[in-house]
Formats: sequence, structure tokens, C-alpha cells
Amino acid sequence: GMTQCWQADLRKYNVRVMGINPSYVATAFGTVDGVEKTAEPNKLTGTEIAHTIKSALEMDVRGFIPELSVWATNPF
Repeated sequence: GMTQCWQADLRKYNVRVMGINPSYVATAFGTVDGVEKTAEPNKLTGTEIAHTIKSALEMDVRGFIPELSVWATNPF
């Protein structure tokens, strides 16, 4: 997909492209009015996704994680 194309094109410049695939996250993404969705204790928050991205970026520059999936443990 698009992430893999960017990885191939930008690798020669030492740019690390990472795809982050979250499950349901309570944000305003996709809402018409831009209002945040109500947080639910069993769903992910932006904090978990931010932690994932930060951790991936802190990895030594010799390697990178091309794709990460972040799921809520038990969202039902």
C-alpha cells in the first residue's frame, strides 16, 4: 500500500515511515461536528496511540517498525 511505497521511496534518505493501525479510539476523527467522542473505559484513547508512536520513534535509527496494530484488550 501507500505506506510501503513511501518506505521504499524515502529509505535512501534515512526517513522511517511507520503505519499505525489503531482499533476504536475515542476522538473527534470522522465526526461531522468535530466534537470528541465520549471516552469509554474499555476503548483506546489518544494517549495509548501517542505512546505507541513515541515508542516506535525512540527506537535506534538502525531499524524501524514498519507497521503497528494497537487494539483495545477487550472493547466489548
